[in-house]
Amino acid sequence: MNLLVNLILLILVLRLSFDKKVMHFLVNGRWPGLIIIQHIVFWLVFLSVSGYIYLNFWDLKEAALRLLFMLCINIPVYLLCFSVLVPAYYQTKRYGEYVRYIAAIFVISSLVRILIEPQLFGAEINGSYLFMIYLMQIIIILVPSIQGISKYKLIAERELAELSLRKKEADLELLKSKINPHFLFNTLNNIYSHSYATDGSSANLIKQLSLLMQYTTYEISKNTIPVERELQMIIALNSLYQLKHGSELDIVLSFPDDNLFEIVEIPPTIYLTLFENAIKYAAIGSDKTARIKASVSISDVQLEFYIENSISNKIIDSDDTTYRGVGMKVLENILENHYQSNYKFESSNDGSVYKAILNIYL
Repeated sequence: MNLLVNLILLILVLRLSFDKKVMHFLVNGRWPGLIIIQHIVFWLVFLSVSGYIYLNFWDLKEAALRLLFMLCINIPVYLLCFSVLVPAYYQTKRYGEYVRYIAAIFVISSLVRILIEPQLFGAEINGSYLFMIYLMQIIIILVPSIQGISKYKLIAERELAELSLRKKEADLELLKSKINPHFLFNTLNNIYSHSYATDGSSANLIKQLSLLMQYTTYEISKNTIPVERELQMIIALNSLYQLKHGSELDIVLSFPDDNLFEIVEIPPTIYLTLFENAIKYAAIGSDKTARIKASVSISDVQLEFYIENSISNKIIDSDDTTYRGVGMKVLENILENHYQSNYKFESSNDGSVYKAILNIYL
């Protein structure tokens, strides 16, 4: 009679699992650690607890045989839940089918144990042992399901993180590649007008513009470039601004000749960005008191770039004539991604003068 009642209960659970009104619950927790460690820990604990319980019911020989039979049933169930059901139904978002198959496996595995164990071992199943079977089957299904779901979520999160990183890199590359076409157009017009003066400087100015265009087209896409190349771009950009404003700009560049500048490489735009930032906040060309001073030095242990500029209330806006670089936020991202803790960036602002020092440890 007791067995019949439990069979009816199992059939009822199977029927309810096909009811659309049954809640489709999912485990959303994030578990730390490796999946393989979870498997090992679970089976060690499960076998230890099961062995202890079985020895309280039967002698060593019978407990071992019953435990072996239970494992023959539950190891395939465990692998089926973890390796088949979660990938086939949970990961494909077929949650209804997933819950139904889990319930069906619970019913079938419980029935197999309830019907076969008495035939093999010749002992009637009492209420306590029946409860233990139900509990074991719930555990042996629930644990691998949670592990499979957590593995799926960890993979999904890792892929999302990789996509976010790729998007971030794409954004950086997009920002790096920006150059205002109006700036080039106006500059070319200025060079064209300047060529009428026939003072011998036009060819050099055209060369500087050519270098800058080459830099923004080719060099900026590289991971690193020689320091010398970065300094050449600052010089080129300064020459173009000087052309635009009649060589009246107070910009002092102290870039010594050093062979190490040809060898040591840095990410492109990191110095140029600081120079552009100085141009913007000094309002070069708009404020007659504007000034910029930049210098670079290198030793065996570090590369130092220093820049200072006056701060004007006529900050250059992003209009037709302004070269636009990657920006200070992107600069910080580039330094962090490339150097981690192998750099030091310090800046100060007293309201009238901005100073920045970027040290890169070699």
